Order: sequence, then structure tokens, then C-alpha cells
Amino acid sequence: GHIMSKIDELRLHGRNRKLPPAIKLGQLTPEITVHNLFIYHSLADDPSNLTGEQTAEHRHQNAVVGVSTGESVYQLADFYNQIHSDEISLPVQNIDINNKRYAMLDPGQHLDYHMDPPNTYNIICPLSDPVTIKAQTGKRGEDLWNKNQKEYFMNIGEIWFINPSHPHASFHESNDVRVAILANFEYTEEAYDHLTRLL
Repeated sequence: GHIMSKIDELRLHGRNRKLPPAIKLGQLTPEITVHNLFIYHSLADDPSNLTGEQTAEHRHQNAVVGVSTGESVYQLADFYNQIHSDEISLPVQNIDINNKRYAMLDPGQHLDYHMDPPNTYNIICPLSDPVTIKAQTGKRGEDLWNKNQKEYFMNIGEIWFINPSHPHASFHESNDVRVAILANFEYTEEAYDHLTRLL
């Protein structure tokens, strides 16, 4: 495919940074939450459903240079697994969602600060445990790292947009495997306008 120039990429990240690091899009009903957990447990018993290595490869190919490339991407596969399933129910209005999957993170593990490709927007919906996303909103390299940190507490069943262009990290408190639903939608002017109307 077309390799985006560094300049194009930075411009798109700049566009995204006009939006906050995270925006709440909606909430699963208890019934849908249970449905999604049921599908997860029926799939998770079979190791052949896991798509972890594919994810590490994919992340490496799409990584933002200098932010999320490197060995850590490959090590992710050791404790970070995913199961893709079209049976996941994620009702969000006015947004065309793709790539729905379960993401599993082992106890005591977190995803460190990273950025994602600027035209692929992320959705997270915690399923087994709440998730805390920490994001940096300052200019990179500023000494205001902590002052510019925003924290978002995401409860089970809440559906959130995660901005790919603010460095962000994911944390959870759990003695078990943390399961969350992840999905994506592509940048379009319509999707962007919809996000701004939710602010």
C-alpha cells in the first residue's frame, strides 16, 4: 500500500489532537455484555482462535515510527492475545465499526504509552474488569509530562473512542486475565464531525 510520508502523518496526528484523548460513545446493556462474555468464553477455550502473533505483525507494519515499533511490539504477543469475532455485539450509532475482537491482557501487565496510525480510530469496551487509560496531551518532549496527563476510568460495558494521536497507555487491576472488546473505524469527515458533536 501507499506509505504515508512523515509530514502527512504528522499533519493527520495534528488534526486528531484537536479531539480529546478519549470520548465516551455509549454503553452496552447488561444483556449484550453477558452475550459478549458468553461468546468470549465459548471461543477462548480453543487456542486456535487466538490471533496474537498476527496482531504483533500488524502493529509492527502499522507502527508510528519511533513510538510503537521495536522489540516491545513482538514481546506483546507473550502476554497480549486477541480473538477476532463477528459475533461481538457493539452497537454504536453513526459509526461504521470493523475489526471487532477480544483483547486479553494477563494479570499485572499493562500496555505502555504508544500511538497508533492516525487514520484508524480505536474503540475499547471493557468486559471483565474496568480499564484506566492514561494519555499525554502536552507537546512531546515538554517537561510537563505529568501536568498534561489525563486519566479516563472506563467501566465494564462502556464504549469509548481512543484517540490514536495522543500517547496513551492502558492499565487494569485484576487477578485474572483482563478481557476487553477492541474495534476500529476509519477516519472520515462524517465520523470526525460525529465525534466533535459528542464533546
